[in-house]
Amino acid sequence: MNRTLRIILFALLLFPLCFCAHPDDAVQQDKEEAGMDTGDYIALFNSYCRKGLFDSLSIEAGEIFKSRNGGMDTRLVLVSGLYSAQAAIFMDDYPKAARYLDTLSAMEKAFEPYPDLSALLDGIRASYEIKDGFDYPSALIHLTNALNFYREDGDALNMCTALFNISMIYFFRRDTTGCDYARQAIEISSRHPDDPYMMCTANVVMSMMLLVKGDYEGAENHAFMAKEIADECGYSLVYSRIYMVLGYAAMSRNDFAEAEEFLKKGFMYAEHSDADFYFELALPYGEMLIESGRFDEAESFIANTLEMVDKNGNVRYRYQILALLSKLYEVEGNVFDAFEYYKMSSASRDSILNINKEASFNNLLDLYEHASLQNIIRKRKFDMYVTVFICILSSIAGVLFFYLYRRQRKQNKELVLRYQDYLKRDEMLRKYMEQSRQKGNGSAEEDLFGKLEKLMREEKIYLSNEISLDKLASILGTNRTYISRVINRYADKSFWGYVNMYRISDATKMLSDLDNDIQIKNMYEKLGYNSATSFFRVFRDEVGLSPSKYREEIRRMKPKVAL
Repeated sequence: MNRTLRIILFALLLFPLCFCAHPDDAVQQDKEEAGMDTGDYIALFNSYCRKGLFDSLSIEAGEIFKSRNGGMDTRLVLVSGLYSAQAAIFMDDYPKAARYLDTLSAMEKAFEPYPDLSALLDGIRASYEIKDGFDYPSALIHLTNALNFYREDGDALNMCTALFNISMIYFFRRDTTGCDYARQAIEISSRHPDDPYMMCTANVVMSMMLLVKGDYEGAENHAFMAKEIADECGYSLVYSRIYMVLGYAAMSRNDFAEAEEFLKKGFMYAEHSDADFYFELALPYGEMLIESGRFDEAESFIANTLEMVDKNGNVRYRYQILALLSKLYEVEGNVFDAFEYYKMSSASRDSILNINKEASFNNLLDLYEHASLQNIIRKRKFDMYVTVFICILSSIAGVLFFYLYRRQRKQNKELVLRYQDYLKRDEMLRKYMEQSRQKGNGSAEEDLFGKLEKLMREEKIYLSNEISLDKLASILGTNRTYISRVINRYADKSFWGYVNMYRISDATKMLSDLDNDIQIKNMYEKLGYNSATSFFRVFRDEVGLSPSKYREEIRRMKPKVAL
């Protein structure tokens, strides 16, 4: 690919600035007098991208693409269409971007002599799919196609760019798998010191992935390295992300004053950009206001941010903003509103992170790994066909093992997160009911259930291996039929399901305590079970994992702090 095109693919996902500016009059005059060729136009378009002049890019490239005719250079036609689509995406005009992409897709034969432009088209499609429809599986397919072309072509820097963008998909999903791709890109960039922009952006991406991982010190180091290069070279378009990372790092040290200073600087650079920049900064800023006890400011800021989310249609951030509101009200002791916003956040999250898309994404991740492995194999030349055959079989076996291992890991993590989410929802519901009962709004059944909850939570009678429905009814001064009906209605469980819920909740707390080295086989007696077998069976039924697998997954996740 022409070297001047390199920046466009990277800019697609990370740093789209939309300043309302126009090229200098001198540039316009020189263009008219000089008789620019395709290379000159590419250089001009690329300069607009570097400066974030997407309105100018839209006008210049759009006019050329609209006036295309049989006598115009085909490469210039395709390039002008590609840049026009990019400009439309960054100006949030997705219908216009879709029209450009549909027209370019219909020009399939025109792209055949220009595989580098086909790779560029894949990158632009990935940007559109992520920003407009959160279609990460399709975006990964297009980025993988581009990456494979760069591998075959030996284009190390564009391969680095594709790795950046794949990393950013993982950042949007808050998935630490992206660290591997960011690290590969850092290694490639370090071998090309003649391109400081690539090294700068590589450090930005690495800092963001380390943020997801919870390595705040490492994230801060990479952010400062990126800032040093940006300061020296004038790469102002990366500052918004850099200050976001530095803000999170300061918050991890409880230095809220420094965090606020960094985040406000980030807002200064984000105000001329697309809304994604603002919301990536709004999340830590809202968190900072809550953690520092500035509740009135937090409520006003988060409410305004939610209004902006709805106005701009940035549904990717809606559930996270709603979760912040829920946290704010919970900290203030307003359980009713906290519970309502928590339900809204969960519903919003489920609407964009549905199981089918997640499964598709995980399968496509394995496809990417497999494709990368096969590319390496194809580049090797062996003297004997038997060696080739054995290597291919070994590779396939390795890929299969890797696929099964990764799938199991992801399933385990998802089960742990879902169970923890279930416990949180249940806890909030209990607080909600308790406040309702204390206000005198509860019925006789609700009052009885409140007494039962007190027995379970304060006296922990569920830990007795002699507990039964009859004994419980006797303690509460009622009969077994009535107490059973109350449990069914308010806990939505049978008696033993209700008891096991408390027991397994205690079990997960023991397993989540990194300082607790209790042997799993000895836990059953502390939890009220008569045998280890019964405990293992109930735990697996409740959580979906064995106790040992749960502890193993928790220890992997424990160092991470959710963004």
